[in-house]
Parts: sequence; structure tokens; C-alpha cells
Amino acid sequence: MLATLVWASIATGSMAYYYLEQIKYGEQVKEKQQLLNEIAENYSVSATKRNLLSGDYGVLLGEYQWFLGENYSTLMGEYEKLLSNLGGNYTSTLNEFPELNETYNNLLDEFKALNEKSLVTREEFGSILDEFYKLFTASAIKELEGFQDKISTIEVSLCIDYGNQTIESHNVSIPLGTTLFDLTRKIAKVEYSYWSTMEPGHILVTSINNYTEGYWLWYYWDEVGSNWIFGPVGCDAWILKDNGIYNWTCVK
Repeated sequence: MLATLVWASIATGSMAYYYLEQIKYGEQVKEKQQLLNEIAENYSVSATKRNLLSGDYGVLLGEYQWFLGENYSTLMGEYEKLLSNLGGNYTSTLNEFPELNETYNNLLDEFKALNEKSLVTREEFGSILDEFYKLFTASAIKELEGFQDKISTIEVSLCIDYGNQTIESHNVSIPLGTTLFDLTRKIAKVEYSYWSTMEPGHILVTSINNYTEGYWLWYYWDEVGSNWIFGPVGCDAWILKDNGIYNWTCVK
């Protein structure tokens, strides 16, 4: 009888222990899932702001490259907005890395000094534009590296429309920081041309899976506007975000 009571007590104690451990484990899993959801959301925000800034930079770069005249001071207002957006979007990253913050402040001082001049040459404006892009790229990479330490992959969807009623859909898991160009090469045979003077991004896709009956354009799905947006930069400069939806279309 005593042995029975002892074993019963041990069994009951063991059941209670494992029950409590199961509850604790469940709570830990829930906390980790919440953390992953938060990280994924923050990563998507980071990728979105990077892509928007990259697009704004591309617009200003185009204006600079096609500018007619000798005085580039008329472009300084757009540059000031671009620099201000960089500081506003990457405040925490700049504060975390003193070397980036110092570079930003030096660039800001350089802009202010140049903005006081009545004549801004092509070389002077091109120099601060190039310095901005280097700082912007470094800041974006540092921010994304912070997320990479906590989560390794994201889920994305890519559709390939060959323009002849043939459409492929791919749902894949990819590492953080993957560009649209990286993803496309992962799932298809890609041929492309490289343009060293084109920024942001240098890649123009000329063929996907040996299909060359037109020219290839890419789009992304805008959740806010519920519509497709034409890719504003080269596919190798567009970082994919979690649950993002992308499309390659061959236009004849």
C-alpha cells in the first residue's frame, strides 16, 4: 500500500511537473513567435523605406545626368529633401554607428556650404550625390544586418508572365537582404546586361528561361493602394520584403 502511494505520488508529481513545463514551453514559443512577427514587420518597413529612398535617389540622379546648363543649384532643393529623408529614416542607425553619424554630419555641412554658393558645378553636385548614395547604402546595410542576427528567412511570391498566356507562380523562402535579381536567378535561367552608369542598380534583364520575344519589366504589389507598381529601380537594387508579391512581365 505504501509503495502504491509513493508511486502514485511520484506519478502525480511528474505529471504536474511536465504539465508546468508544457505551459512554460508554450509561453516561450508564443513569445518567440511574437518576436519573429515583430522582426518580420520591422524588416518589411526597413525594406520599404530603403526602396522608396532608392527610388527618390534614382529620380534625382536622372535629373542630374540629363541636366542642361552649367549651374546645378536648382537641384539643391531636391537634394536637401533626400538628405533630410535619410536622416529621418535612419536616425537610430546613425546614432548607433558613430562613423555613419559623422559621415552624415560632414555631408550635411558640405551641402550647407555648397548651397550658399550662387554657382554649383556639375562636378560639385555629382560629388555630394555620390557621397549620399554611399552613406545611404551603408546605413541600409547596417540596419538590415541587425535583423539578420535575429531571423534568417522571409517568404515571398514571384510571378513570371511570358506574355503568351504562359504564367509561372513561385512561392519561396529566401534569406533576408535578397534582391529581386537574386530571387529571379534562384528560380529561373536569367540573361542580362550590365550598365555601370545606371543607378540604383545596374542590371537589365533581357531573357528569362530563354524567352526573348520582348523586353522584361518588373512590378511589385502595393498593399496600401492594392495595385501593381512599376519597378522604379534596377532589379538588383530592390530588396525583397516578407510576404512581398512581385511580377516579371514580358512586353512585346
